[in-house]
Parts: sequence; C-alpha cells; structure tokens
Amino acid sequence: MLSVIIVGLVGGILTGLSPCILPVLPVVLSVSVGRKPSHVVGGLVVSFAAIALLGSLILGLLHLPQSLLRWAGIVMLALVGVGMIVPSVGDALQKPFDALPRPTALQQKAKNKGGFLIGLALGAVYVPCAGPVLAAVTVAGSTGEIGWNTVALTFAFAVGSALPLFFFALAGTKIGEKVDVVQRHRRGVGVIILVFTLALALNAPAAIQRALPNWTQAVSTRFENSELTSNALKQVGSRDGSLEHCRGADPGKLQDCGSAPEFEGLENWINTDSPDAGPTPQDGTVTLVDFWAYACINCQRAGEHITALYDAYRDAGLKVVGVHAPEYGFEHELANVKRAVEKEGIHYPVAQDNDFRTWRNYGNRYWPARYLVDQHGNVRSIVEGEGSYAETERLIRELLLEKDPSVRLPEPVEQEAKSTSVSGRNPETYLGTQRAHYTAQSGYTPGRHAFDAQPEPERGTFALSGVWELAPESIRADGGYLEVNYYAKWVQLVVSGSGEVKVEYPDGTSTTFEVGDGSIDLLKDDTPSEGILRITPTAGVQLYSLTFG
Repeated sequence: MLSVIIVGLVGGILTGLSPCILPVLPVVLSVSVGRKPSHVVGGLVVSFAAIALLGSLILGLLHLPQSLLRWAGIVMLALVGVGMIVPSVGDALQKPFDALPRPTALQQKAKNKGGFLIGLALGAVYVPCAGPVLAAVTVAGSTGEIGWNTVALTFAFAVGSALPLFFFALAGTKIGEKVDVVQRHRRGVGVIILVFTLALALNAPAAIQRALPNWTQAVSTRFENSELTSNALKQVGSRDGSLEHCRGADPGKLQDCGSAPEFEGLENWINTDSPDAGPTPQDGTVTLVDFWAYACINCQRAGEHITALYDAYRDAGLKVVGVHAPEYGFEHELANVKRAVEKEGIHYPVAQDNDFRTWRNYGNRYWPARYLVDQHGNVRSIVEGEGSYAETERLIRELLLEKDPSVRLPEPVEQEAKSTSVSGRNPETYLGTQRAHYTAQSGYTPGRHAFDAQPEPERGTFALSGVWELAPESIRADGGYLEVNYYAKWVQLVVSGSGEVKVEYPDGTSTTFEVGDGSIDLLKDDTPSEGILRITPTAGVQLYSLTFG
C-alpha cells in the first residue's frame, strides 16, 4: 500500500508541474482571491478523485451522458463568475445555504465565499495529462474493479497533482489580502472566471498545451518506467503479461513480442464502413495499432506523427487503426470523438474502446501507445508515450520491404529516420520565433534585429550574431551568422530559398552548400562529435530548424 501511495503522489506532482495544469491555473488564481486556497484545492482533490473513480460507473448505471459532470462543473464556474459581476445573482446563489436551519460545515464554507464548492466545480473540468498512474485509475473506475489500492492511488495522485496548484493559489491570495481590495476587484475577477470558463468549454487551451514543450517529460519517463512504479501498479489491476518482455525495448530495433492480441469490444467505427477484426496472419498487412484519447495533449502531439506516417505509407501497404480508450467520462461520447478526428485531420480508421476490452487484451497502460504488427500478425515493436517517431518509421519501412521487396516507398517523413540516434544528442531545434526553445539570447522576437557578437553558446543551444530577419517559422540573415553548440553524429539543416550556406567546423575546416527547398546534411559521421558549428547563409536563404542524430 505504501508504494502505491508514493507512486500516486510522485506521479501527481510531476503532472501538476507539467503544462497540463495550464487550463485551470488562471481560474484557481482568480477564485483564490479572498478565499482560502486550501478550500479551493481541497474541493478540487475530492471532486477529481470521486469523478475519476466513480463518475463513469455511476453515469453508466443511470444511463446518463458521460459528459454530464464536466458540463455541470462548467455551468457552476460560469455562475460563480456571473455572481461576482452581478451581486444580486451572487446573493441568489448563496440563499439556499443561508436558509439552512443552523450553521453546518457546508453552510460555513458557503459563507466563506464558497472556496470548497468552487473547487468541486474545478475538479469536474480538471483534465491532467495521461500517464500509467492515471490510466490505472481510469480503467479500474470504468470497469468497476475498485479496491483499496485503487482508492489510495487515486487520492494520492489527486493530492500530488493539486500541490503545485495550491502554491500557485497562495500567490493568488496576495492580490486580495485586504477585504476592500478584494471587493474593488470583484467584478474583474468575475470577468476572468467567465473568460477562462468559456475557454475550457471550447477546449481552447489545448492548442497552447500542444505548442509548449513538456518540460517534465524526461523525469516522468524515468519515473514511469521504474521498477517501483511497475510493482506498485501491479497491485492496482491485472495486466496481460504476454507482451511484457517487449516493453521498454530499443524502439529502433524489431523485436519478437509474440502474436498480436485480439480486438474485442470495439464499436462506433469512424473513417471506415468495415469494422476491423485486428491484425492476424490471415490479414497479411503491416499494421500500426495506436491507443489514444482525444483530450490527452500527449496523444494530440503524437497523433500528428501517426497521421503523417499513415498518409505517407498507406499506398505502400501500411494499415493504421486508432483505438480510442477514454481517459475521462466526456471522452465516451461518440460525437466528441468524431469532432476530434475531424479537427485533428485523422484519416485512418478509429474505433471506440469504451469498456477497455482491447486495451486490457494488449495489457496497455499508456496514452498514447503504439504497437507495430508485421504481416504474420506478430507484434514487432512497442512504444509507450511520445517520441521515437523516426525509429518507428524506419521499422515500418523495413517490414513493408520484407512483405514486398518491390514496393516503392516514399521519402522518409521523419527527419531522423535515416540516422541511428545518439544518446545525449541535441534536441530538434526550431529557429523561428514561434518554437525557438533553445536560443541562448534574449530579444528573440519577430522583426529585424542586429545582434551583437555572442560568446560561445552552451551545449544544446544556438546564438545569432549580426543582422537577422526573424519570423515565426524561419529566420533570414542579412550579413549575420548562427552558432550552435552540438553533440551528434549527424546534423541536418532545413532550409528554403536560393543561395548558399557556409559551415565552419570545430576543426577549422569549412564547406559551402548550394541551397534548395529541403534539408542539408551539414555533418554526417560514423561517430559523434561536439563543438561549435558556425552557419553563414547568403541573403536569399531561409533557415527553419536543425535536427540531430
């Protein structure tokens, strides 16, 4: 039990420090003005834990829409915002609590400006990022297999994910330490609550979350793949062990994982008129099975790559099946899934696995997770979580050629597909202002800039010197150069336009490349090297990104 609580708490804290808290953070900060943050966050913990464990089960038994609780939370938050703008509405909302015959804990909390009740509403709209801890809770709650270990894991995760919110809420109280200040800003706070409630209803923050890097991913991955986490989650629910020996294996090599489990319980197929029976030896196709949930930000980011692979290789014989296993109650709704499929531009067949029957057949515990199956119906690769897209593409190409040596394959769509990866290499580095996360200098905004000569950038970062025109997706030099501190075997620059790019290497040599729309291999060796690359383009060349292998 202790290990279950520790895993839930640590997993929750890592989630609470990730971009997943952004949608509820402005509301938490706003409603904490003049209220006790412990009440707001306490209500969120109780509500989120109860809904995660019992929400889907109870709504299913009552034959009510699975999105009911989420919309109830949104309506409650909207009423709070209106009540702060229009005092008469706020008084009307409070009357039922004032009418109670004698003071009770609930009445007292209402008189204390309803922080706990607002927290209950926030818990209904709180959608933290998916991971194996939350997956274990969701599957147990949806299937009714709830034991004491599941309850302990759920509340530990809820508390852990709410702790960072609590400290942010403490900061919010600084705005309203005096009652007269709170009253003066009451209407403004109400407007903030309404704006972000509308944003939550429209799922608008998802675009921001997709664009932001997951700054806790490296730590989360190590924690989720640890022996402590694995042993703790085994106490929560049963899991098919037929594919276990392949989990965590090198994603760049084909494995022998055994026969693909059966598709079971899949319904409401989208993008096809023929339900898929699942990959089998009789099927004779190379298949990628992708487990996802549409509100999962990790899944949305991964889905862009899965869609690109399908679009590139379907004519060569690749089949992709999206198995939508709901992380939250509202994700059970077919209409919501259809809208997500259309919005995300998914063209391959998708089916709902609302009862988690196929999920459990595969022994899955991640959103997203993908299983690559060969023409003989054997699982050859498992990737849990984001990443390793180039490695997956390389394996797809290998299996397609194994099936038909004469098949015509397109050019790789993942930049790293032609290289064996190097541990510790530079991350993919975007140069446009929209996604320039690894610049070593300030003032990196759209427009024309004259940058002073910079000291050598630190490992993994780049710096500009001279005059540059910066745009959201690309940059263009007008008498300047770029320096990047790299560690890799392979360095590739994505460019467009016409002209030349001169590259000076750490050993003092240099090479000049002619430019066309596409990519240039600035460096490609058998062993990794490190140092400073100086890149000097002519005026007609636009630079987009640097990739490393």
